[in-house]
Amino acid sequence: MKKIFVNALILSGILMIASCSDDDNKVVPADVPFVNPEVAEVYVGTQSPGDVWTWSLDKEQGHMTASWDYGTFDDTSDDITIEGTFETFPSGFMKVTITSAAPANDEIPTDGSAWFYALEIPGMTMIIKPEGSIKGDIIAMVPEGDCANIPGSYNYIITAPGGQSDFDPITDEAFGYVDFAASGDGFDISGYKFSLDCVNDGACTDTGAIEGLPIATCVNNGFVEIMEGGKTVAQGQFTNAGAMMMDFGYGNGGVFALKTDADATKDALLDNTYNGIAYLPKNNDEQSVPVKLSFAKNDLDNMIGTGYAYTNIETGTIDNDEGAVVIVENVINGRVLGSMNFDEDNDVSDMAAALLVNGNDQILIVTSYDEESLDPIILILAKQN
Repeated sequence: MKKIFVNALILSGILMIASCSDDDNKVVPADVPFVNPEVAEVYVGTQSPGDVWTWSLDKEQGHMTASWDYGTFDDTSDDITIEGTFETFPSGFMKVTITSAAPANDEIPTDGSAWFYALEIPGMTMIIKPEGSIKGDIIAMVPEGDCANIPGSYNYIITAPGGQSDFDPITDEAFGYVDFAASGDGFDISGYKFSLDCVNDGACTDTGAIEGLPIATCVNNGFVEIMEGGKTVAQGQFTNAGAMMMDFGYGNGGVFALKTDADATKDALLDNTYNGIAYLPKNNDEQSVPVKLSFAKNDLDNMIGTGYAYTNIETGTIDNDEGAVVIVENVINGRVLGSMNFDEDNDVSDMAAALLVNGNDQILIVTSYDEESLDPIILILAKQN
């Protein structure tokens, strides 16, 4: 019996060594590229002051590639290609570490000191926070879609101000709605814009019809171009889930929009928790801050969202001492109106938002401002529960 037991242990050890050896020496076939286009999920997005990004995520290998156009649409000579690896944390955020950049750029180190934090709702959106030595503006992205699903009405928020230092959402265009109507081989665009002082019947400084935009043409996979005088003046990406980004070129900024939605009501927010990123375009030190926002009803049956900043994305730790309150007054077809409060006094800031409900997945985009400094704050949030 003893000999049989010893032999069994030896055999088990051999099997374990063989198994571990197989895992440790697992080799990706040589003909598979760094990011396999056959399995990659592709996202296109905008970043202040009007930079277009394209990301491809290969979740089988944990690899990503990104193309960054921080110049003109039609000149590819200034584009930068980035490669990296990524991992996902229990908080839902992922960390993308840059491993190479071409052409090489001193502002994009590849020694591990430059990375991104990102939050993804597959098929709907990906929100990206540049971090480490590349700290900067938020990148709002949507996945590829189909041209046939573009027509409709969208609630939009200015998420990439063209001039961050000058942007004033109280008196400048901050939100609105836009309609895409099929016209021949393209789409006619119309809509209406608002500044935040329109929310509570105020001065409504910057408002009016959106007119005069050339016809938009869908190139492929829901990717849209707007041409004028032979030059590209805007690029956009639409996804089948109802999200859209539009970039108006370097220095001109961009928007994030969500299709109007009868299911996107005030009650759709109830008992939900959202993770996301707050964008502070006028903050020189920390322009993007990871946040958590949870909604509940108070004793007066008002919908109240309580938000806190993350102090550590990787461990999911939040700061319970410093927060903000979102008061939702009205939601119609996904267009949200209300106010925000960033301290314990009675002063509030006007707030507008766009909400998209797609089954259990939701996106919430908020524009407001600090009631004391009047500096703008933009939140892009993804439902977590």
